[in-house]
Amino acid sequence: MPVKHDGSVDRWSRYRRRYESGEWRAVVFRDMILDDARELGNGGKDLTFLDIGCGDGFDADKRLQESLAKAAGRYIGVEPDTGVKVGGIFDVVHPTFFEDAPIEEESIDLAFAVMVMEHFENPGRFFDKLHGILRPGGVFWGFTVDIRHWFALGSLVTEKLGVKDWYLDRLHGGKGGGRYENYPVHYRANTPAGIRKLAGRFSRAEVINFSKVGQLDFYFPKSLRWAGRALDRAAMSLGLPGSILAVRLAK
Repeated sequence: MPVKHDGSVDRWSRYRRRYESGEWRAVVFRDMILDDARELGNGGKDLTFLDIGCGDGFDADKRLQESLAKAAGRYIGVEPDTGVKVGGIFDVVHPTFFEDAPIEEESIDLAFAVMVMEHFENPGRFFDKLHGILRPGGVFWGFTVDIRHWFALGSLVTEKLGVKDWYLDRLHGGKGGGRYENYPVHYRANTPAGIRKLAGRFSRAEVINFSKVGQLDFYFPKSLRWAGRALDRAAMSLGLPGSILAVRLAK
C-alpha cells in the first residue's frame, strides 16, 4: 500500500475523513480499535484487551470504555493514579505504572493508550514491556500529541513556566470540574521517526496524523477560538501535521 508523507497508509484515510468532518476523536479512535479486534478474531470476544491509563474512561468517556469492554473476552486495565476511580467493568486492574504491572508475557491480544505516550519519561521501558506482553500478532494502538504541532511547544512552555494548571483552572475549572488531569509531559515518543526507532522489535509500525480546523478549541476561550482555527487553516494549507498522532504497532 502506498505510504504518504506523514507515514500513514491509505487504509486509514476514512478515519481521518471522519475526524476532519468534526466527529469526536474518541469515537473514531474506539472504532479503529474495534475494527482491528474484528480482524484479529471473532469480533474480539476471544481476545484479551489491555487499557493502559484506564482510570477516567476511554479518552475520558466511560461509555466508550464500556463498549470496548463488552467487545472483549477479557478486559484488563492499568492505572497508576490511585486517586482516580476506576469503573467496575474490568476483569483485573493493576494500580501501578504499566512498566511495573504484573502482566503475563504474551498474554495480550490488543492494547491501547489514549493521551498517555506524551507522559513517558523512559519510552524505551514502555515499548520493551509492550513487546513482551503482546501475543505474536498482537496489536497496540497509541493516541497522543504530535510534537511537530505547535500545541506541544505551548504545552511544554506553559508547564515549564508553572502556569499550565493556572490557565486550565480558569478556563475549565479545577481538577475534577470538567477538565483532564494535568500530568507532567515529556514528548519523548511523539514523532513518526522516534516511534519507528523505539518500535524496532515490532514486525510493523504505522503512524497516522490527524488534523482538522478547531481541533484545539478546548484550549481557547470562546472569544479567541477564531485564532486557533485560523492557525489550523494555515497549517493545513501548508500541509503541516495536525495535533494528534495515532500509532499502530504489530508484534
